[in-house]
Amino acid sequence: MAAKMLGAASGEAGPEVSDAVGEICNMIAGNFKNKVPGMGDGCVLSVPIVITGTDYSLHSLACSARVEICLLFEKLPLIVSITVHS
Repeated sequence: MAAKMLGAASGEAGPEVSDAVGEICNMIAGNFKNKVPGMGDGCVLSVPIVITGTDYSLHSLACSARVEICLLFEKLPLIVSITVHS
């Protein structure tokens, strides 16, 4: 998806690909917060975190709700996870 935004070949992975993925995250999160009544005014978004690879663990110290969806983009998995802290 990021390669298509950049007009690059799929195999080309440079720092701009992570920036493009972060921008996609911004678009998803911005759309999400505007769809929930009353959330748009008081909601502050953090800088997107782009995780690559398969051997990782993500831990959050805050107790929060998380919405996660797994999609396919050109037959490859794309996991979108939004964590909401109150």
